[in-house]
Amino acid sequence: MEQDNFAKALENALFNWGKGGNSKPVMNSLKLGLANNMQVFVPFEDTDINYLRLYTNNQNSEDYFIPVFTSEEQQKKGKATSLKMQPLSKVIEAAKCNEHCNGILINPWGKNLQLNSNILNILESYKPASTVNLISGSVIDMQVDAIVNAANSTLLGGGGIDGAIHKAAGPTLLTECRRLNGCRTGEAKITGAHNIKTAKSIIHTVGPIYSGTEQDKIDLSNCYKNCLNLALKKKYSSIAFPGISTGVYGYPLEEATEIALTTTRQWFSEHPEIVMDVYFVMFTQKEYAVYEKAIKS
Repeated sequence: MEQDNFAKALENALFNWGKGGNSKPVMNSLKLGLANNMQVFVPFEDTDINYLRLYTNNQNSEDYFIPVFTSEEQQKKGKATSLKMQPLSKVIEAAKCNEHCNGILINPWGKNLQLNSNILNILESYKPASTVNLISGSVIDMQVDAIVNAANSTLLGGGGIDGAIHKAAGPTLLTECRRLNGCRTGEAKITGAHNIKTAKSIIHTVGPIYSGTEQDKIDLSNCYKNCLNLALKKKYSSIAFPGISTGVYGYPLEEATEIALTTTRQWFSEHPEIVMDVYFVMFTQKEYAVYEKAIKS
């Protein structure tokens, strides 16, 4: 059975939440999925009540949660059972109609999402909105529609995150990049993700080599704008950025962070009808600390 696209988006949001992101992308995915008839996998075999009660705090209670899976692969991580696809909205209706049902557990194995009655009530009035998220790690490990590569103007690979992305994506990425004829500072170009299976695409952007001029600010801001515009053009709802120009290109970290956040929030205000979950993924503790302070201020 093929996985529903909205269920995949929810699965991605849950994964990134587990890596330290906030819960708003999860709520966005749930709400947008419900609005678009999201299909999930539920147990089938005469609904074994012991299977359902597996997730209660009190095994002697008549109460239970309904387990729900975003994919067959998620179910295979734990207890085996037959599955069928159902609209999530119908599962929620069933949960609400049974006095012994405490709610729904999405992907029960490991870090699960518990939708109890309180959360289901919140979800009814929740309005999806674009989000800024901070993660410690590498964009290569993120589950998003697009990861961003801080590339050089040749697009043929280099050091740092550029080299790491090319290595992870494999040699076919280089073959595709050769056909793009490079990229100017501040601009962005998109390729497939190749061997990086957790993203649909890689967006390559070339940050400015820091010189202390006003043009540096314009170019760096354009990197973020153009990446977001490409994601929008592809109808993506999630994107992960590394630090751009803050490595060997020498852009002061605090200034670059302010530009990244200001540009992203301005893009949100210019596209109020779009829901985009933006992840800033910082490889070093220093970068993370600077972004954390800037986001909170």
